[in-house]
Amino acid sequence: MSLAPNALRKLSKELVKLQRSPPDGIGIEVGEGHLLDVEGWIRGPAGTPYEGGFFRVGFNFNGVDFPASPPLCTMKTKIFHPNVSSKGEICVSTLKKDWSSSYGLEHILVVIKCLLISPNPDSALDPDAGRLLQEAYEDYAYTARVWTKTHAFERPGCLPLTESELAASKADEEMAATAAATAAEVGPPPLSASSSSNTITFASFGEASKKVTPCQKPGADVSIATGKVAASPMLSASMVASAIDSKSELPQEASKSIKKRGIKRL
Repeated sequence: MSLAPNALRKLSKELVKLQRSPPDGIGIEVGEGHLLDVEGWIRGPAGTPYEGGFFRVGFNFNGVDFPASPPLCTMKTKIFHPNVSSKGEICVSTLKKDWSSSYGLEHILVVIKCLLISPNPDSALDPDAGRLLQEAYEDYAYTARVWTKTHAFERPGCLPLTESELAASKADEEMAATAAATAAEVGPPPLSASSSSNTITFASFGEASKKVTPCQKPGADVSIATGKVAASPMLSASMVASAIDSKSELPQEASKSIKKRGIKRL
């Protein structure tokens, strides 16, 4: 993968310019290994379904007579757009018949950004996106937003936070700090304890307060309807076994508890 010396010099100058003073919402990243290892980034334009996303554009100079011919460009970030295929192919006339040797990577990225603002359904590479754009824009915009949040959330280093994003981030931090301070002052939901019944009432549950016994003994009955815990007679295993085997009489309270539990005496 190589270019003629003159083409390399032109590309090098443009890359330096793009890194120092890029157009709004445009970024460029150059690999350390080779000058032609370059990728462009586009911030999703405000007011579009792609707002808040970051879209990576790859450039391939292999076998291309740049700048007489445009580099091969592909959208590396998955996007729901009429003019971008599932393989990342981009349909824009600038990359084909309308290309000029005076153009460079900056021009390509700006044109693709404009394509995010104004898609062209008449030359759709994604038929579903093109159809929704023409017939049901709200569905198109919803799908594009979902894809953007799912696939285009990675922010590159060449596209730092804007002033509005910095202000929004600061406001979010202040709101979170205020909420944390308020929660610390208010404390957890109030609890009312009753020493006589050894139960705790959770006031935050609304009108039907729930009562539970912190250390409920085995054998206690819990009423789901009222949320109350009521102690019932304790039955040991030996008492039940003895009553079943010998048909002996149990204490009255224990007998009632057996009937309540559905135990049949033989």
